[in-house]
Amino acid sequence: MIEILRRKFIVISVSAAFIVVFVIGFFSNLSNYSQIGRNADELLYILAENDGYFPKEDEHDLIYKLPPKISPEAPFSTRFFTVKMDEEESVIEVDTGKISSISTKQALTYANEVLESEKKSGFEGEYKYLVVNKDYGSLLVFVNIGQDLQIFYSFLKSSIMTGVIGIIGVFIIVLVFSKKAIAPIAESYEKQKQFITNAGHELKTPLAIINTDAEVIEMNYGESQWTKSIHNQVRRLSNLVESLVSLTRMDEEKNQLLKNEFSLSELVLETAEEFHEISTVKGKELVLEVEKGINYVGNEESLGQLVAILIDNALKYGLKDDSITVRLKRQGKKCFLQTTNRSENLSVGNYDVLFERFYRADSSRNSKLEGYGIGLSVAKAIVAKHKGKISAESLDGDKIIFTVQL
Repeated sequence: MIEILRRKFIVISVSAAFIVVFVIGFFSNLSNYSQIGRNADELLYILAENDGYFPKEDEHDLIYKLPPKISPEAPFSTRFFTVKMDEEESVIEVDTGKISSISTKQALTYANEVLESEKKSGFEGEYKYLVVNKDYGSLLVFVNIGQDLQIFYSFLKSSIMTGVIGIIGVFIIVLVFSKKAIAPIAESYEKQKQFITNAGHELKTPLAIINTDAEVIEMNYGESQWTKSIHNQVRRLSNLVESLVSLTRMDEEKNQLLKNEFSLSELVLETAEEFHEISTVKGKELVLEVEKGINYVGNEESLGQLVAILIDNALKYGLKDDSITVRLKRQGKKCFLQTTNRSENLSVGNYDVLFERFYRADSSRNSKLEGYGIGLSVAKAIVAKHKGKISAESLDGDKIIFTVQL
């Protein structure tokens, strides 16, 4: 259990670090990419408004009239070309004077591809373009953002590498210090297990003495309701102690169950047979639907205890004068054990909360029933030891189904 807790701590810590790094990296790169797009759009709009040129203060001056957000170096560093077409989409002029990597033929190819797409703006290769209507027809402006994209991709790769290294670093640090982080919990858990084990052994002797004393009283004075009550309470406490000790042993990771191959079908039938008399006394019918010939490799004793817990639970909480179905079947390589019974105050949904230790639904209604809400916890521990799954659910709000998958 402690090792499982440690693994969960590592997974949660590394996952939290990954989410933080991913969010920061994602929004940083998204912001950079958006900024590249916005800068290109501003240049495109300026060029489009001025018929493919940067506006100057004076026609014979080299001073450009630019918005505050645009760098004064933009007219000299921006690589762009323009294509002017009339209303018939015939070429009027191609200007590639501000870019050396594009020929007139290539510029026309880009322009035709944009016109065929019928889009007014977007990306074409490493160019961002804008199409505007003019008196003479259309003006197509292409601004090269290849250098900006290279910087963006370089930053993207760097951020990914940095993020990966950071996550690996967090994983190593958490892995190294995780034992120290959960050490207080592990110590508390070990003390709890030791206390339960010691208390269980210490309680056995006084319980045996109380039971013996009650028997002596019965021999001398005869059986009475008081001696019956003493025997019942001793039996209940003895069962509780055994369940607690059993559950504690199940929780120990080093305590591996001895497993062998046996007939699971016969085990279920034999265990259910022990409850036939009890079910008859309680006015309930035990219906067995057990597929024959199912063998399983596991701990026969603990699985017999599992079957007994599920049937006993159904007998306690099932409706009077009703039937309880115990079903065992094989599907592929998996075995499914189910108990089904009708019960009061059910609603459609999952009831896995019943496997929590000491949980008893509607304690006031069940106060007259024997038990301490620990039986299903033992069942869950047994299933976990066999690498299986156990669940409880009601599909119709009338019956509750306990399913064990092995």
